[in-house]
Amino acid sequence: MAPQMTGEIPMADLTKKQLQEQFIDEFLRRLREAPPGTRVYMRVGDVFRDADVVSIDELRAAREAALVRDNDDGKEKDTSR
Repeated sequence: MAPQMTGEIPMADLTKKQLQEQFIDEFLRRLREAPPGTRVYMRVGDVFRDADVVSIDELRAAREAALVRDNDDGKEKDTSR
């Protein structure tokens, strides 16, 4: 078996996915350890550089449209699907 796989030679560079998982694990650990009501901040750096960027306005509009549909009480059918 290769020494890198047995841990004899540490891998210097982590993949992007490994860095993201490591970041999320550390963030969740800090959240669990923080007292209730405490804000937890972490430097993101370029860990999520390749993440999809979504317009917050588009998300709000979609959420409001979903609420309107849910509150419609079945008076009109949703034909957008």
